[in-house]
Amino acid sequence: MASIPIVISFNDSFATPASVCVTSLLANAAPETHYIIYVLYASTRLNADKCKSFYQLANTYQNASVQFIDVDKAFEGAYEVRDVTIESYYRLLIPIIFNHLDKLIYLDVDTIVNTDLSEFYHSDIKNHSIGGIPEFYGSPEFSQKYYINNLNLSPKSYINAGILLFNLRKIRKQLDTYNASITQLAKLKLLYQDQDILNLLFKGDILLLGHTYNYTYSKLKKGLVIAKPAIIHYTLAKPWNCVKPFGDVWWNYYNKSIFYDEEYYINYQLKAFDSIETHIKTGNQLKNIGIYRFILLKRIFTIFFKSFFIKLRLPKDL
Repeated sequence: MASIPIVISFNDSFATPASVCVTSLLANAAPETHYIIYVLYASTRLNADKCKSFYQLANTYQNASVQFIDVDKAFEGAYEVRDVTIESYYRLLIPIIFNHLDKLIYLDVDTIVNTDLSEFYHSDIKNHSIGGIPEFYGSPEFSQKYYINNLNLSPKSYINAGILLFNLRKIRKQLDTYNASITQLAKLKLLYQDQDILNLLFKGDILLLGHTYNYTYSKLKKGLVIAKPAIIHYTLAKPWNCVKPFGDVWWNYYNKSIFYDEEYYINYQLKAFDSIETHIKTGNQLKNIGIYRFILLKRIFTIFFKSFFIKLRLPKDL
């Protein structure tokens, strides 16, 4: 039986989405696949009872084992923005913690895995430090392009950090440089935090993998149609908070998860669909008074402002 190491990280707030993600992962594993799931967490931010539930989940499917690794106060006080918590930074610890492995997969927990990940895991990455999926399909917005260019990166090779394949054997050859760079870059108020850091650290050393492994609503809007993507990634708004494309897939696995609560599920459906008419009316009113233009201009100005000052503070060797 082939063992595939998977790393995830979450706190109490994301315990339920994490269980849904892992449920989809295990439900779609091939009979010969065994997942070793490592959870990077801080004991002060994740309840012990929720940890126990994940052991129960692994025992239910019997094709996985779970190991929790307490990172203590790592990245405490790090820059947080857009409701992205410090757990997002924990993926940066992977090359440091997993010195016994040559390769592993990292997964954000706001994902649904629709297939066995053996093919993804066995991607030929020997000449690259990490593998990832491009953030953009087609041309990014002008403000996004401006921001990424100011990091001295190319939007075409800029990856989303939600699904990653780490070549730890290669990274270990430059581990001292890696550690020093993380310490330096984590101090910057980067707009996309750990994602920017990984793109900067491994510039020119990233294997670009297929969009099916990180399929988002924004890519669908750009015209990329994938009938059954390998991994759906719910970026920005989450399906457990609001009505969202592919939300039905997430709720399907929620109904199978160990955290399923019938009352919560029914109440969400009532609240979500009752609010649609209100959203439509409010949206029309805001459109009529031109507020959308103001919000767009504010967003563009914020990105330009951050880009300018981040560029000034970037290490000269990046």
